[in-house]
Amino acid sequence: MFGVIVAYNTEEKKVIILKATFRMGGITYEGHEVQGDTLIFKFKRTGDFFTQTIVEKEVKAEVDEFPAKVIMEVDTNGNVKRYEAELIFDDGNEKIYKASEL
Repeated sequence: MFGVIVAYNTEEKKVIILKATFRMGGITYEGHEVQGDTLIFKFKRTGDFFTQTIVEKEVKAEVDEFPAKVIMEVDTNGNVKRYEAELIFDDGNEKIYKASEL
């Protein structure tokens, strides 16, 4: 006698996309974290010289629940600045935000 039990989560993850604009090159995405009801996308820039050009990046996070606020955090050689992201699209399972350090 054989039996198979299949268990899976029927809850679909929610997707948050951040369209980020930066004022200098040399930026890398370091991941995201949740602090309370805020999702923080973390970016880092290290070095002495950075190209003076507009850089755009798009990053994505899967979450169980949508946060109340989305923040873009930019760490340039230890100088951390945060920018609140603006919601530009929402279809119920996916939200797109934009943020800029310009």
